[in-house]
Amino acid sequence: MKYIIILAILCIYLYYESRVFKTQSYVLKSDKIKEPIKIVMLADLHNHVYGKENDVLLEAIDKEKPDIILVAGDLIVAKPNKKLDVPIALVNKLTEKYPVYYGIGNHEYRLKIYPEQYKTMYEDYMGAIKSDNLHLLDNKHEKVVIKNTPLNIFGLEIEREYYQRLVKKSLPIDYMDGLLGKINQEEYNILLAHNPQYFKSYIKWGADLTLAGHIHGGLIRLPFLGGVASPQVEFFPKYDGGMFQEDGKTMIISRGLGTHTINIRINNRAELVSIQLTNE
Repeated sequence: MKYIIILAILCIYLYYESRVFKTQSYVLKSDKIKEPIKIVMLADLHNHVYGKENDVLLEAIDKEKPDIILVAGDLIVAKPNKKLDVPIALVNKLTEKYPVYYGIGNHEYRLKIYPEQYKTMYEDYMGAIKSDNLHLLDNKHEKVVIKNTPLNIFGLEIEREYYQRLVKKSLPIDYMDGLLGKINQEEYNILLAHNPQYFKSYIKWGADLTLAGHIHGGLIRLPFLGGVASPQVEFFPKYDGGMFQEDGKTMIISRGLGTHTINIRINNRAELVSIQLTNE
């Protein structure tokens, strides 16, 4: 009987954890920032819904009063014939109010490079979210001036080989230069790079702030040890979630707003990320 009770409690816990999220806030200081700028970052939604039509998530975003929305990839789940109504509705509601800069994750990329499997899903999805306020950054960058501060926003789309399981690869700087070009170090540079594994390369390339996801916080988090496993089957990955700073550069990794395939979160609540850039 006690095992049934324990199992029931665990099921209730897992059910609850799949339906709530927290807002994780960070403050970053840089002399390149003229006035405070508020960023909301989304990553790894994977078709998840909070409330009715994601109204709970939208309310939390509005509460932060962002100047800009940045997407670090994987709002969708790449499965043949999988409906994409949830991310389409969310992005379209966001672009009614905010400029949205969308970096590509491995799930969006998968739709793009395997048309024989996914048919026209990539084109249909991108066509459905097309808007003057939607900026798709698939190995592109745009400069935006917010409150007298120029921000260069880059979206890095890396090939499938950099997501292979049980394989550790290096990401050459000249590879990044070829995809994105070189950057202006006099201005503040933000890199949307879905996979945080290559933070050392992002640092050398010169990004002031890298925004990533992909790891889902390690699915299960243990005290003092952090996330247990990454999607690439790396156990206790160094870059699992939260903020990391090295050589004067910063990476913030979202634990994600959803999951896929292995729908488990233990001691690892989903999160919406809010970032304040300031010179104070």
